[in-house]
Amino acid sequence: MLAILPGLKGMLNHHPLFVHFPIAFWLGALLFELLAVVRSSEEWHRTAVRLLYLGTLCAFAAVGTGLLAEKAVMEMGPERDVFEVHEKMMYVTTSAAVGLCMFAFFMRKRFTPGLRKLLLAGLIVLAVLLTVGADRGVQLVYQHATSVRLPSPAK
Repeated sequence: MLAILPGLKGMLNHHPLFVHFPIAFWLGALLFELLAVVRSSEEWHRTAVRLLYLGTLCAFAAVGTGLLAEKAVMEMGPERDVFEVHEKMMYVTTSAAVGLCMFAFFMRKRFTPGLRKLLLAGLIVLAVLLTVGADRGVQLVYQHATSVRLPSPAK
């Protein structure tokens, strides 16, 4: 397998393999729910809810692999501070997504236009939380080189 995917050999943890799925699914849910509200489309609303569900399931994998990746972060220092913000923000984001999934599930038989707008507002809040939390993850990788194998100095 490593001969086909040599990048996997260089990975220090598997968190990067999972983090992009909730981002894509949740932002897709926002887009489809926006279209569902504008077009009064039941089909696009159902697609948005399914993307919300998929993103939330994938978020559990991202959280789990993130917990395993935590050992790559120094115990103290600026990267630990950024990590703490990232971790808390993503817990809040995933919790908000679970709440939106519950709302969508329990209201599925009686989604009125007003409830669709409420779901849309929740998805906008979810996107903002996601953006702030993911930005801290980006900061960990690109500013602090956390979980990045740095090349050894030339001899």
